[in-house]
Amino acid sequence: MNKKYIRNKLLVFIVACICLFVIRSYFFSLGKVDGESMYPTLNDHDYVLLDKVSYKIGEPKRFDIIMFTLPDNSVLIKRVIGLPGEILEYKNNTLYINGSIVKESFLKEGTEDFETMTIPDDGIFVMGDNRDHSTDSRVFGTVPVSHILGESSIKIWPLID
Repeated sequence: MNKKYIRNKLLVFIVACICLFVIRSYFFSLGKVDGESMYPTLNDHDYVLLDKVSYKIGEPKRFDIIMFTLPDNSVLIKRVIGLPGEILEYKNNTLYINGSIVKESFLKEGTEDFETMTIPDDGIFVMGDNRDHSTDSRVFGTVPVSHILGESSIKIWPLID
């Protein structure tokens, strides 16, 4: 092998590493589900593709699955239930947003009632799909939109449950 061939291969490798670093840092990364709070949608130890761009150009939408950080730097994955400025209430296993019923077709079980609350203008209310086994906004409060790491809409591993 000559030096030019080795230099070209090394250059291709370096450019590929830089591209992967930029993509992982600014566009996409992997997230790992830790726990059963999102069951049956996601299982413990599932891996999801985390889209870091969606919320830089748009806002979270109800029922998006997101990863975010808490003040203690822990990273969680939950579903967006309430959006900034909305009035949220659970009564008789039914979600009410601004007084109107909102269906949660992904739920297998109900949710305990809790007091009506207004979500701050800079926050979102999140819950796991496995409500009896989820530490979520009912415990730690609303999540500042600035703490969202990205939307996790694609499970990539395991490919089949």
